[in-house]
Amino acid sequence: MKRLNDRNVVETYFEGQHLSLSDLKEEDIKNGYLFKNNIPAYPESVEFQVQKLSHVTGRHGLEGIFHDSGFRPSDTSNFLWWGLSVSPDDIRSAEQRFLASLFPHTQIYNPQPFLEYFTTSKAFQKESPYGNFCFTFSFRELLHLYGAQFCTGTPVLRVYETVLYRREILYTIVVHPRNIHLYDSYPRLPDIGDGVCGYRDYNIWWHCQAPSETYMHRLNVNRRNSSVHVNPHKEEYYVWDHVCVAFHMEPDWVLHVKPNELLKKVNVCEVSQPCLLKPPETPLSFHEAENILHNLKVRKGMAGAFN
Repeated sequence: MKRLNDRNVVETYFEGQHLSLSDLKEEDIKNGYLFKNNIPAYPESVEFQVQKLSHVTGRHGLEGIFHDSGFRPSDTSNFLWWGLSVSPDDIRSAEQRFLASLFPHTQIYNPQPFLEYFTTSKAFQKESPYGNFCFTFSFRELLHLYGAQFCTGTPVLRVYETVLYRREILYTIVVHPRNIHLYDSYPRLPDIGDGVCGYRDYNIWWHCQAPSETYMHRLNVNRRNSSVHVNPHKEEYYVWDHVCVAFHMEPDWVLHVKPNELLKKVNVCEVSQPCLLKPPETPLSFHEAENILHNLKVRKGMAGAFN
């Protein structure tokens, strides 16, 4: 089905499903990038195990979060949105799992990292199109805060949607209290399996299927000596995929966090293109954003602890 989102962009969406790349290709969809068949060989279905989520905002959002001592949804959404925060350690661990899946009965020796050549999409970048201020929490912390403030018992995690854009595939997980029944028709998020993503031991596992927006390398697998290497390749553009977590929020809810904890969790980042900030937000230079965050820490009496 199709809809127009609040940025006036047409989305193709599938409710209650996380459709893999191959599943999407079987749908009746008009998308030239999705069906390209000249993409060079790359690591497919790499499993990342991610502990942390990030929420990015602009200057006004930053001020609002500290004014409220926490996070509230926008006026146009019932969700508080967080993306996966994939660290270099997460990439290294995923690389070892990928090698073990290629050569399950062999001692693996691959001295040169290779996954970094392919994990180049926005899902892996430090920059963000959503602003200069990035709050990073462990998923465990967020579930604890959300559960303590809004839930009787533990929150529920469900498969919410697959959303396809021109060159982007978004997989959404919804988190909600047990007494909110809006999502009863959506399947529970799996803990094991070969699906797109799931949740186990406070980690989100994600089988990334398209880690680059632009492919400039080819993966070569040498079965003989159980190793892989990477060769340059002419540029090829493709879709990329990522996962977001949407916490259900009622209009008057604020996910409260102690101010000192907020200051520990926020960092400055560059704004990537295309910029998706909405007025009155505007992108700042890294230096401008650093000054704003420094002044905020001074006002909160915390500057010395974080310089």
